[in-house]
Amino acid sequence: MTTTQRLTTVRTTPVESKVDILLVDDDPTKRFALKAVLAPLGQNVVEAASGPDALRQLLKQDFAVILLDVRMPGMDGFETAQLIRQRPRSELTPIIFVTALDRAETDMGRGYDLGAVDFVFAPVVPAIMRAKVSVFVELYKAQQELRRYRTQLERLVQERTTALTAINRELEAFSYSVSHDLRAPLLAFNGLNQSLLEDYANALDPRARDYLQRMRLASERMASVFDGLQTLFRLTSGEIHREQCDISAMATDVVEEIRAASPERKVDVVVAGGMTASADPRLARILLANLVGNAWKFTGREPAARVEVGSEMVDGDTRMFVRDNGVGFDMIYAHKLFGAFQRLHSQSEFPGVGIGLATVRRIVNRHGGRAWAEGAVGEGATFYFVF
Repeated sequence: MTTTQRLTTVRTTPVESKVDILLVDDDPTKRFALKAVLAPLGQNVVEAASGPDALRQLLKQDFAVILLDVRMPGMDGFETAQLIRQRPRSELTPIIFVTALDRAETDMGRGYDLGAVDFVFAPVVPAIMRAKVSVFVELYKAQQELRRYRTQLERLVQERTTALTAINRELEAFSYSVSHDLRAPLLAFNGLNQSLLEDYANALDPRARDYLQRMRLASERMASVFDGLQTLFRLTSGEIHREQCDISAMATDVVEEIRAASPERKVDVVVAGGMTASADPRLARILLANLVGNAWKFTGREPAARVEVGSEMVDGDTRMFVRDNGVGFDMIYAHKLFGAFQRLHSQSEFPGVGIGLATVRRIVNRHGGRAWAEGAVGEGATFYFVF
């Protein structure tokens, strides 16, 4: 290793910060001896010659631990400890009483009532003293590290919140643009296309009519995409208003609405009774409409289609589900299911925009819950959700 490399290594090696220990004793000889005992710990030992001096030191800084002599003139150790505890910043600072009195002469009960963590009696055994103090030094360092991480986390949360606020504003602006600047011309185009088909159908040859029909269908799909985008944007704004929701009743209403819209379909639907959840009722209904509608669509080729809305308890966790016996999916692609505009089946097989399950995931996330799916090709699918 070259000299430059050695210098670089020295510069980049982190230096562990020292913590402060307060040593309070009116006898300078004892302070000198105790300071020598604590020297191998490699920390800063701050001396105080009296109780008032100790209180002045505590006004300047915080300490990992306080070594406090019991017998001092004027203000003894117990009185000093009482005043230390009255200060909010030092009310939890560990105090070890150091005394030349024997156990019989020391009011240890009073000391512990004042927040002492330990007593050390003379003659002091250096190894024991260092062991006791080092415990609180390491604890203090760990607390400081936690405070540092908490400060970093709070700053990171603030930065992320600011960034998300800016992103939401941009999304709102984009949503407005989609609604007015893009969707309106598209609707006008679709209207003109429809008029051409109706007014000049007899004058157009079959190829021209086919082209116009394709253009109209494409513009309708594009309008559906815009509607889906707006739905997703709306779900990211506004407050969540939780209340106890009757999920069973909501699911039953959703099923009846879907039946009315597709009277030609014969689907056996079972909705379990007694299902409730703390959720925003508007969003919970949208979630159920998307999941039941999804199951209804993907059982379209089943001669005996079946959809089940229920709940189950697993490891103390109540999870609700919508299960069907439709086409199912390959679990390899499960991670794509809840993405916006992600489709596992072609438009010709099962029409749709690909926004329903993304809406479900967003609603569940806004409630602080989770959603996932299980299935197999040709064996149906089950979509779970927890608010």
